Amino acid sequence: MSIAIVRAEIERFLKSPEPEVLCISGRWGVGKTFAWQHYLRDIEDAGQLAMARYAYVSLFGLSSLSELRNAIVENTVIADGTMGIPDAETLHSALRKGEKLVRNKSRPLLNFAGGFFKIKDAGDALYRAAFLTVRNQLICFDDLERANSSLTSNDFLGLASVLREQRRCKIVILLNVDAMSEENKKNFDENIEKVADIFLTFDPTCDDVLEISIKGTDLISEEIRKRIKILEITNIRVIKKIERWAFQIGKILTEFDKGVLKQAISTVVFAGWAFLQPKEAPTLDFLRSERLWLETYLNKQIPPQEQRWRDLLQKYGYDHSDDLDKEIIDGVSVGYFNKENITKYAVELDKRIKSEKRDDSFSKAWNLYHYNFNVDDDEILDLLYKGAEENLKNILPVNINSAIMLLRKYGRNADASCLARDYVAAHSNNPAFLSRSSTAMFFDGKPDSELNAALIAAREKVVDKRNPIERLKKLAENNNGFNPEEDVQLISRLTTDEWINLIDTPNENLKRILEWGKRLASQNVPKAELLQSNLNNALSTVAERSPMRKDRLIAWGVLS
Repeated sequence: MSIAIVRAEIERFLKSPEPEVLCISGRWGVGKTFAWQHYLRDIEDAGQLAMARYAYVSLFGLSSLSELRNAIVENTVIADGTMGIPDAETLHSALRKGEKLVRNKSRPLLNFAGGFFKIKDAGDALYRAAFLTVRNQLICFDDLERANSSLTSNDFLGLASVLREQRRCKIVILLNVDAMSEENKKNFDENIEKVADIFLTFDPTCDDVLEISIKGTDLISEEIRKRIKILEITNIRVIKKIERWAFQIGKILTEFDKGVLKQAISTVVFAGWAFLQPKEAPTLDFLRSERLWLETYLNKQIPPQEQRWRDLLQKYGYDHSDDLDKEIIDGVSVGYFNKENITKYAVELDKRIKSEKRDDSFSKAWNLYHYNFNVDDDEILDLLYKGAEENLKNILPVNINSAIMLLRKYGRNADASCLARDYVAAHSNNPAFLSRSSTAMFFDGKPDSELNAALIAAREKVVDKRNPIERLKKLAENNNGFNPEEDVQLISRLTTDEWINLIDTPNENLKRILEWGKRLASQNVPKAELLQSNLNNALSTVAERSPMRKDRLIAWGVLS
């Protein structure tokens, strides 16, 4: 059903003083409650709300009509243009009205209750009296399908009918019919026509949901809308959580280039969707993984599910996860962001973006190559080499690799080799740069052999001060992303004896630790064979101690 029809009917309902029952059904998360509250606020702000009192009541967990009646009393507020949240003051007001009503009937309620009942009974009497004042009121009942089984749909519909017929109330019912128990659904279907005056189905499109959920005109809101439309997300709870995360990231990135913020919001939206709706989206592990794009270039067989994910990511404009992306993905998975790490990686991306915007000699040389046929080959190659040497610290690895390979293609091997050495030397004091894997640096998976060798040699000189066992434990506990070359290099330090000692030490995460060890050992990176050898020797040694140990390791899938 068109959301325009739903909105028009809700607005008509809210403006009319006639007692009615409006039923709105829709899937969980599509925004029934959000839309209702949104349209209610608009009508109230315009001074067009027909009823002077309002109560929003969730039936989630309620188990009796008595609890439901009490909930109506507790949640009633005055709709005076500043409709607030029910509190002790509004409840006190409702109870006093009930007491006054009974006193006017010549039954002094408090004296009567105090004389014949316990304190609890007196409280119940107050609530029953207060419920007598519920009339000419707007009431929204939500989550009928989540009520306790002892509160049946027949009980509820009976009360709703009484409120409309005898108390002249306007009732709106928000629910997910498909989520009701079979018995309740059957009874509900049989009786709703006798109670409801209007029955609407809330099934909004992505554009409908965005219209009511993302109102801002700022850069972050615009980027959220653009990205969510590509993914066609219609779950309003998911969208609002993504929006909250996006603005948290925005506060951290206020001082950086807009390109940094746009990339971060793009990642937040996709990672948030993947985390909150895992059945519909690629996994976070896949999003972190370098397999995201590498296998395409290595001509490997891609499973159908992964191919669908790749097609979606290509449509989304997401080709790989850099350090900032991975940090954001990790933040989404735990519910908060590490400001220090986000800032650190944002600084790197900010430099890259600003460097790419610069009209430097390296960029000019490439422009000549791409767009000018009036310049001799040697002049272009000279300018490319000179421009690269002048901008070594500002050039992305994939771009320097392209320059080196072009120089080699046209016989400038000496210049190419010199450029490879100088580029690595320019970054030799930057451990964060060197810690990135070769596959993460070179998007086509084919780095120049001399450049790659120089990078590997430089990495080996960087001392990784982390404890390999603690790193394994962290991977097992958090299941976060990993850097294949960096982590394999670190974990390969463990000797066979150290692996045996690790296996012998009681740890409830031991299975996952060993699984991570096997996973790292299977990577096609330097030192993986050493890691594999030491780990396999340790597993075999432990397995030889007894048949039971061997069987347990095989059952874990770490010993073949």
